[in-house]
Amino acid sequence: MVSITPEIKKRMVEMREGGATYPQIISELGVTKERCIAYLKDIIPRENQISAMSREWKVAENEAESVLHEMGFSEIHNLNNLFSCPQYWDYLAKQNDQWWLIDVTINGQKSIAAKRDATVEGYNHAILLKSNDKEWKLIKIEMKVINRHIVE
Repeated sequence: MVSITPEIKKRMVEMREGGATYPQIISELGVTKERCIAYLKDIIPRENQISAMSREWKVAENEAESVLHEMGFSEIHNLNNLFSCPQYWDYLAKQNDQWWLIDVTINGQKSIAAKRDATVEGYNHAILLKSNDKEWKLIKIEMKVINRHIVE
């Protein structure tokens, strides 16, 4: 078994980013499959860094503004264009004098639990789901505190 030195790890990452498969890395560097997986699980080849799912999601996100307009929203602001870091919400838009924070997704199983801490008082919150090539659903997220208890 080869010890994973900083040089070996660097070479493993370079090979993986260059498109080498785990078997190729194992064969060339003499590392175990377990170590290969452990050290490289988050490293993907450059040509695969934008997955088909990511491309599909980007297409949906680009279509979302016109979809929101067709759904009766106005004053539509793409928050991803306004901020350099990822946001919990993709769009800020107005409908019937109410402001909405909207997350665009193609993932029908997206968890809304993480959105709980990202809600902003005074705004409506929703997920705009593109569930197939043609169907869009605006799903309102409503969270209401129904009881509070403070332990002293």
